Amino acid sequence: MPLYFSAHTTACLTKQAMKELMLKLLNSQEVKVRRCLAGQIGGRMVAEIEAPDQPTLEKFFESQWVKYEWVMRIDLDAQNGVVNEY
Repeated sequence: MPLYFSAHTTACLTKQAMKELMLKLLNSQEVKVRRCLAGQIGGRMVAEIEAPDQPTLEKFFESQWVKYEWVMRIDLDAQNGVVNEY
């Protein structure tokens, strides 16, 4: 399944609200949220998600009332000296 990164502004969320949002996304059934990373001081969150396609992912965010700044499909991933192609 295609892999995506998404960026979100989370300004004004308390740490507890941020945790709840992250758990809500991680427990979703429509797409597979692999992980979420957030910086409370910067008011930003990045998510790594498996989804069939970008329109499905965008509809998922809309259904969860989660605004996104951008969504990027991942085609190449380089780690530990190895480049993987998706």
